[in-house]
Amino acid sequence: MKLPVGKPWFGRRRSGFGVSPTTGEGWACVGIYVLVMALIPTLMGRDLRGVEALGTLAVLLGCTAVLLVVAWLKMDRSGPIQGRPGED
Repeated sequence: MKLPVGKPWFGRRRSGFGVSPTTGEGWACVGIYVLVMALIPTLMGRDLRGVEALGTLAVLLGCTAVLLVVAWLKMDRSGPIQGRPGED
């Protein structure tokens, strides 16, 4: 199934496996993700034991899932995403 990507925000990495941000929009997504991941434990309470920890973990995993979906939808599909050896 071919999805309409528009301008890709994420492209193939120079080395290794996966994608990385290539545009300002991609970097903004990653920056917002990092900010949200840092603020969630503070906003949900610092006591990360018991049931509260499960709620915090669920929110953190949900945010990670959203970032992965956005990266998948907005990645460059011009070539296969495969591992590439690093530069020596």
